Amino acid sequence: MREVGVLEAKTHLSSLLDAVERDGEAVTITRHGRAVATLEPVREPGRVLPRKTSAKELVARFKALRDSIAAANPDAENLTWEELKQMARE
Repeated sequence: MREVGVLEAKTHLSSLLDAVERDGEAVTITRHGRAVATLEPVREPGRVLPRKTSAKELVARFKALRDSIAAANPDAENLTWEELKQMARE
């Protein structure tokens, strides 16, 4: 479970909510090092929370993505990070 201080929670509330919704993991908010609240996803009947992908599976996916990008674009080594992210979304 991730822990954040109250100032960080206040500053980054939107991104914390996005992470809770996307990953299904609870976030504990602390004040002076003591847990005071927890942000957690709403448990709706029939709603399936996203599963966590293993590191081994992620590595395999990234290798496959790298290979497909290299096959489609021989000049892939010169692409920017933004261009690579855009290609992955397509």
